[in-house]
Amino acid sequence: MENKKKIWYKNEWLAKQYYLSHWYELIKWNYTIQWWEIDLLMKKWWELVVIEVKTVNDIDELDNYVTPKKIWFLQRTLENYLQNIDESRIEDIRMDVVFVKNDKILEIYEDVTNR
Repeated sequence: MENKKKIWYKNEWLAKQYYLSHWYELIKWNYTIQWWEIDLLMKKWWELVVIEVKTVNDIDELDNYVTPKKIWFLQRTLENYLQNIDESRIEDIRMDVVFVKNDKILEIYEDVTNR
């Protein structure tokens, strides 16, 4: 299990670095309530971006990772987060999924709630 945690951490770090290099600001890394988690919360101007990082190895069909159930969990976790912050500084919210394979970002699905 420890090896998986290292891989997850490294892949989340890769995604974080990608967004930082595109002028996003890190708000939270691994926001967790009960058993639900948001990997990264990033912000650019007035847009909050909820980021799910997925490590992929053997699956070629990336859409299988973006299920309605997963989006529902992300939305519930986000609702909890928003209850604890000043929402007046947020105008838009977007959910992205970052797919990482072999230490590289393979694909980024932006705004998965509108897919």
